[in-house]
Amino acid sequence: MKKSTLLILALAIIGGALVYYLEIKPGKPRDEEPDKSREAFKLTREEIQQITLTRGGQSYAFEFKDNKWMLTQPVSGAADETAMNSLIGDLVSLKISNDLKAVSADDLKTYGLADPKVKIDLKLKDGKSHSIQLGGKDFSEANVYAKVDGGNDAALISSSLLTNADKDLKDWRDRSVFGGLTDLDIKALKLNTESGAIALAKAEDGWNLTAPLNTPAEDSEVSGLISEITSSKAAEIVADSADDLGKYGLANAKLGTTVTLTAGGEKTLLIGSKIDEMYYGKLSDRPTILKLEKALYDKLNAKASALRSKTIVKIIQDDATRVELKNPYIPQLIVEANADHTKWIVKAPADKKDKEASAFKLFTPLQTKAEEILDKVPANIAAKLAKPAAVLSITTKDGKTQTLRISAADGEKVYVRVDGNPAVYKVSKLWLESLSFKLDEVVTGT
Repeated sequence: MKKSTLLILALAIIGGALVYYLEIKPGKPRDEEPDKSREAFKLTREEIQQITLTRGGQSYAFEFKDNKWMLTQPVSGAADETAMNSLIGDLVSLKISNDLKAVSADDLKTYGLADPKVKIDLKLKDGKSHSIQLGGKDFSEANVYAKVDGGNDAALISSSLLTNADKDLKDWRDRSVFGGLTDLDIKALKLNTESGAIALAKAEDGWNLTAPLNTPAEDSEVSGLISEITSSKAAEIVADSADDLGKYGLANAKLGTTVTLTAGGEKTLLIGSKIDEMYYGKLSDRPTILKLEKALYDKLNAKASALRSKTIVKIIQDDATRVELKNPYIPQLIVEANADHTKWIVKAPADKKDKEASAFKLFTPLQTKAEEILDKVPANIAAKLAKPAAVLSITTKDGKTQTLRISAADGEKVYVRVDGNPAVYKVSKLWLESLSFKLDEVVTGT
């Protein structure tokens, strides 16, 4: 190879290395443009005292009072917390992505700024003020044309602000049905439903039904009910006050929900007449008349049977110390947990004494919930339970024993009764089949 060729090759390698180390390696593409965006306003959400929005000839005024945003025009009342947080979040983080200089009157029309869609005026706690006018979106739909603080020039900002500012009055009003409660605020519930009164109370390990009967509640069902209570919004605020509650079926309302608060006191939602597949409602501590969604009505019109716990026995395996079982193949099996609860040791029958047993087969069926709870037991089912196909007794560390009696199969179902509990639980026959094992299938080393 000629010396000149080698020299050219060497220079190319050196040049490539310089490009890599000076441009590519630092992570900056050669054609990347510097970020020219800048803050529209230098402020924090805590500095904002008043906001006025003007859209379509209508103005909405908000003021921060007593640690919450209140709507002061065109009506007075609490503002929607989510809507206000979204709007203020956009305002304090707002950046101008591009300044458009020397804007003419024709440009303002093109940009939608001759007659802005929304005008926003801010008043800060220190007396200073800011304003922004929002016009149309650019070709990308990601930005909107704007005029900031009354300047003659136009600018491009994120269209998110227009989305969060261009709302109807109903979207700015606090339509939370129960006044913004959280699940931590609630310690008891009373539901007056079409099928009767239901009462629920929070316990250390979940929720209990206290009326029409005293029994554990299905925590997932109660959680769903409370979630609906805390998150539900009215479809509409029908009236800001009402002299004639009878007009809405609320004067002598028989349906409703009372929430007992953790901090003390109660809130009651009265449910009145049906209208357009919705229902009139009124919260006890607010004058407004609401129109409630059918989904909320259906949730509050619960049945006690749906709220009852379908757990047959609530036992944690690590709390159990002794298990006794009788099934079609085993006259008697007794196992006990060893001292450190790492093994289950057979105590009976005598020929398997001190061998290790598998706890999995004994405890697995208990994880399956009942399909239905029967308070009135038909005679044929009662007869089956009088001569159970299997009996399972579990003793826990506190010395208490729970005994389950499992019926023979009735088609595809079996029935379970727990001593001391008058209710009968309907479950799949797989429940019985999973407990109908032979001794050698549960005792290891045989």
